[in-house]
Amino acid sequence: MNTNLAAADQFEANLTAKIDIYMDRHGLTDPAETLPQLTAGFNQPEMDDLNLNEANINTVIWATGYSFDFRMVHLPILDADGYPVQQRGVTSYPGLYFIGLPWLHNAKSGLLFGVSEDAAHIASHIIQREQSEFPYWSAPVQPEVAYES
Repeated sequence: MNTNLAAADQFEANLTAKIDIYMDRHGLTDPAETLPQLTAGFNQPEMDDLNLNEANINTVIWATGYSFDFRMVHLPILDADGYPVQQRGVTSYPGLYFIGLPWLHNAKSGLLFGVSEDAAHIASHIIQREQSEFPYWSAPVQPEVAYES
């Protein structure tokens, strides 16, 4: 248990450091933040079992995970498991994309620090689609010149 807590704390510290480096490189500012130094979990003895009555525990909340809810998408794009049919976030419906899903493209896709790669791919797809459908948008625009007589 302590190993898991330490790993989670280290992951948070590493992610925060990467975000800070990115912000520094791009001249972004944010309020100063100090990560909490949580130690309560480390100070507790590890246990293999617990008598809830003796410990005076009368409520247990078991949160093992969360599921996606795609009911607001009223298009026939879900597979038999209710998951969107897509290729790296791109669906068969122009303009409908998904991002932040686990294993959208790789293991990082469902994590905060992995979303940027998938977002860049989708942005590139949108640009390519727009340029092929509306080629005049990507052509240089010549300014109109008004002549007075």
